[in-house]
Amino acid sequence: MLNDRSESPAQGAASSTLQTLRGEIDRVDDAILELIEQRLAASSAVAASKDAEGDGRLKLRPRREAEVIGRLAARSDAPRDLIAQVWRTLMSHGLQAQARTEIVVCAGRDRLSLYEMVRGRFGPAAPVRWVKDPAEAIEAARSGEAVAVISDHFAIDAGDDGLIVFDTIEEKDGKPVARCVGRVAPEDAIESHVSPRAIPRRAPWQPASWRQRPAAQMPVYPDAASLGRVEGRLAASDPLVDVHDIMLLRAQLAQVAAGRGFMLQGGDCAESFAEFGADKVRTTFNLLLRMGAMLQSGADIPIVHLARIAGQFAKPRSAATETVGEIILPSYRGDAVNGPDFTRASRTPDPKRLLEAHRQAEVTIELLDAFAAASYADLRRIHNEAGIQADVRPISMFTSHEALLLNYEQALARFDQATESWWATSGHLIWIGDRTRSLDGAHVEFARGVANPVGLKCGPSLDIDSLLRLIDVLDPQNQPGRLVLIGRFGAGAIADTLPEMMRATRREGRHAIWSIDPMHGNTRSVGAIKTRVISDIVTEITTFFEVARAEQVHPGGVHLEMTGEAVTECLGGSAALVEADLPRNYLTHCDPRLNAAQALDVAAAVRALLEGN
Repeated sequence: MLNDRSESPAQGAASSTLQTLRGEIDRVDDAILELIEQRLAASSAVAASKDAEGDGRLKLRPRREAEVIGRLAARSDAPRDLIAQVWRTLMSHGLQAQARTEIVVCAGRDRLSLYEMVRGRFGPAAPVRWVKDPAEAIEAARSGEAVAVISDHFAIDAGDDGLIVFDTIEEKDGKPVARCVGRVAPEDAIESHVSPRAIPRRAPWQPASWRQRPAAQMPVYPDAASLGRVEGRLAASDPLVDVHDIMLLRAQLAQVAAGRGFMLQGGDCAESFAEFGADKVRTTFNLLLRMGAMLQSGADIPIVHLARIAGQFAKPRSAATETVGEIILPSYRGDAVNGPDFTRASRTPDPKRLLEAHRQAEVTIELLDAFAAASYADLRRIHNEAGIQADVRPISMFTSHEALLLNYEQALARFDQATESWWATSGHLIWIGDRTRSLDGAHVEFARGVANPVGLKCGPSLDIDSLLRLIDVLDPQNQPGRLVLIGRFGAGAIADTLPEMMRATRREGRHAIWSIDPMHGNTRSVGAIKTRVISDIVTEITTFFEVARAEQVHPGGVHLEMTGEAVTECLGGSAALVEADLPRNYLTHCDPRLNAAQALDVAAAVRALLEGN
């Protein structure tokens, strides 16, 4: 019987041929190894020659690398990707033999996919380090043997330090993802089809960094020692809000940025010490819930409830002083700074008012938490009694305010070990006003360093280049849920200003949320009384939705000044208030607010717009 395992003559010949081919591959591998060793030795010689030149530039030669890969690919039938991968690997090790060149990455996209792209561009030998701030990546490229890889919406102009954008990392479809910045000779750069925008040089951030910048709209305290003592007491206090709750808000806002939610932000123009109380907090809470329920019924998407509360004790002013007759006194800047009475004692900024603002904010947040828990319990009970099977979720009422008083904000900034980040624990979201959004100013400097969601008021005076530079500084990693752009144009100006702004942010691939503040651009005077008209407010909101749809941008929210009280500060609405009604119950110390009926009128208009979205 024949052995089934015995080879036939044909099988023996095939086996002999296979052995011969394997031997040939081994000889080729040996030759490749010798060539690799020769290449690394040549790289070391090149490094010594470059060191002798001492021009301070990187050993990297991007244009030559691209030319080598292109020349070899043109000579071979092998796949171009294979040739590029092999030679990138060789070049990577050759470069590291010349000098340890680090790749410092700061980009707002999925790390894994970007890591693969970086490795594809620079090969496997280079050490890769991730940083949160593009300024840190740029500084590494400026001062060391490093390449900065930063998101495509950043770039840097050539300067005396020799930094240039020398290459672009792209998707397979050619879409730019990130830029490569380093001390490379201009003739060695690979031309980029995206025009650069400079990144300002900034020192490492600390909570007190703002003190080195010009600070607009800040009160001048005559007693510096008293201010220092107040700051110390605030710094020793417990955080007003929990970091985990701020992170929850960021997660919810990330859904809004993705078009899967809507932000309802509203509350007092400026909170008053004298009017503080549980009933007032409850009134604001209930009004926001009613408005949110109306919006959700039209949008069928989650509503993020964000109150202007528990920190909105200060207001910027158009003039630093106020004159009555021959007397000139500082302007009233909100109860956290001074008093509204026109006396020198009242109008003198007093730092101890910050302590009262902190105390009232603390109680307000406790009340909001209690009301939210009670509402959740009531809703569950109602559902159970009615036999409704739908999920009942806890209600989150987040707090927000303009981060105007930086002494207060710095004192309440806390470092969280788990996230390795600084947080403004004065509120869940802070925003920068239209009067304090200077790129080199103190308020932008403070806000850029905290991990909270940050709002940026955008008025008609903000040009596109400044908008993009502010976004670069405030949201360097382009993280959904980080930045809210709050338009405040006025019904007559929004159509001329907003489209180009939205077009620019969409073109740059920014994940910032667009919201609309239809209040501040629509203030008018009736005699000596400031007011707003509901029809102007609704017109600006409607135009906001129309522009957003035309520019393929998600209309992400509305920002209102309002109160649950029956004030007579704005005209129109279902209450049909007219000019003669204004003095009847005009209570605001600053700007006119919607009353409860008018706020619900506006919510109804927004609901109709969301239904058609």
